[in-house]
Amino acid sequence: MVDLPFIISAPSMVFGMNLLENAKRLASLVDNIEIVLYYTPTLHNIPSHKEMRTLKKIGDQENMTFTVHLPASLEVASQDKKIRKESIQQAKDLLNNLAEINPIHYILHIPFTQPTLVPVPGLYFTPECQEKWDEWTKRALESLEMLNETMGRSNKLLIENINYSPFFLKPFAKNDLCDLCLDLGHLILGRENVTEVIKQYLNFTKEIHLHGVNGYEEHLSLSILPKDLVQEWLRYLIKSSFKGVINLEVFNPRDLKSSMEIVFEAFREETQE
Repeated sequence: MVDLPFIISAPSMVFGMNLLENAKRLASLVDNIEIVLYYTPTLHNIPSHKEMRTLKKIGDQENMTFTVHLPASLEVASQDKKIRKESIQQAKDLLNNLAEINPIHYILHIPFTQPTLVPVPGLYFTPECQEKWDEWTKRALESLEMLNETMGRSNKLLIENINYSPFFLKPFAKNDLCDLCLDLGHLILGRENVTEVIKQYLNFTKEIHLHGVNGYEEHLSLSILPKDLVQEWLRYLIKSSFKGVINLEVFNPRDLKSSMEIVFEAFREETQE
């Protein structure tokens, strides 16, 4: 494997849905696994204590770390007090229970609108919409304070830009309540200038999600994007000495392999110049 300056990661669903099977198979391919959690009243994939002990053993043996992506269904800034309270409590429970595997980061979505698992055409919020966000920001700040009480301000909590500009996450970082998980695919969906956003927010970005986008379909191989553009992003990260996590957030082995090849090629070309 090429000795990259940053940590290469992949989701826990590249080789099907079984968490332990993914951990075993990904261990020889990446440095970090993003444990993607989901939770509904009738279905969830929260790992048992036995599974977490096995994960920790795999991580120790393979010198591999873990990141936990908390369920996208959480709504810690909901206008509904009951939903907000339940989401905060569930997040706290997960933070406590998953501490056993010592994740380097926990990633959280803070939805402004009803959470969805797929992009909604036209539903992307830019800084021009700022006046609508004051109450959302206040609720989110209060919730993040509560979560930081549980975590002891360990700086492990990352908030991901979803269907809105990272601009709206700045108050949370400025209050030292979190850092940023910058999803470049979501920026593409929002038709933002990805290079400029990386430059603007890299100083408090600890993890980057990198995947291809075609129309409103995301989490595809990087090979479907213009190669020169992807290499521009990667070369900037290399020149900036980014040492955080780059998560190739794709969900099948073929897309992971082709995406990794693009990352390795950009690194080789940059270091040979």
